[in-house]
Amino acid sequence: MSRRTFNPLFWTLAQIGSRARSSAPATVEDPPLQLPELQAVSLPTRHGDVRVLVQRPAPSQASAPARTTSSTPVAAPAAAPVVVHLHGGGFVNRDPAQDRHIARHLAAHLGAVVLMPDYDTAPRARYPVAEEEVLDIVRWVTATGPSHGWDGGRLVLSGVSAGAKLAINACQQLHAAGETPPLALVLVVPVTDVVRTDRTSQIRRPAINARVQRFVAWAYFPDVRRRREALASPRLDPALAAAMPPTLVLTGEHDTLATEGAELVGVLRAGGVTVEHQQYPDADHGFIADEPVATVRDALRTMVSFLRPELTS
Repeated sequence: MSRRTFNPLFWTLAQIGSRARSSAPATVEDPPLQLPELQAVSLPTRHGDVRVLVQRPAPSQASAPARTTSSTPVAAPAAAPVVVHLHGGGFVNRDPAQDRHIARHLAAHLGAVVLMPDYDTAPRARYPVAEEEVLDIVRWVTATGPSHGWDGGRLVLSGVSAGAKLAINACQQLHAAGETPPLALVLVVPVTDVVRTDRTSQIRRPAINARVQRFVAWAYFPDVRRRREALASPRLDPALAAAMPPTLVLTGEHDTLATEGAELVGVLRAGGVTVEHQQYPDADHGFIADEPVATVRDALRTMVSFLRPELTS
């Protein structure tokens, strides 16, 4: 196993980043949704138990309608669909609650149970620990649905940034094992290539600059040779399209990873995958949890509009 080179600045950033906490603007929910509180459960993986936050929809009072408008919350059916949502944070930050607003919106408007894994991150863990944990959790969710109130056969994945890469990785691993893929995938500002650390943005101070890219590579992908593996950098996987279900990609115009997201869209479309792509003007990497609130709300509505037909067809 390759050892990290000693870098005092990066080590300090890793310690700070692993403890950082953030949240979306409180006004994202207008009006506030009436949903159960988050629950925490522990799920088994090959690397040990992983804490998972669970957001359930409102208790069912009647059978959910087959279709509703994207702005109308729905009650959960007897066996609700299930979303495994993976937070971002550069493979260093481990705060699934930062995407609580996403989980609440999907639960309310899809009638879904949303699970947010607290997967292991650097500097304690390194590639491919999180990738393997997520696969094990997806398999567990699929197999154990009836006893937990969801339908494992109606599973979709979503993720933000590093979490979007982990969602892609789950599809890659399921495909390689000949297992059933999720019904759909939502990727917000996805990471697909950890070999490059020289991406640029047209704005002066983007959220992801060259130093951040080098830091992430140092922290979670210390073995330079392994960064070219298909699981580390899905962009380099020649069979990627074959592993992917219908996919929604959300990018920001000024995000350093915007070009990477657009390239992914092109690869998937060329491979015959149904893909929708929405790019938000003037938006940087963190737009899904930042001002302006109107952009966040639009992104959430777009996610629901894309996933609902996949879960009700």
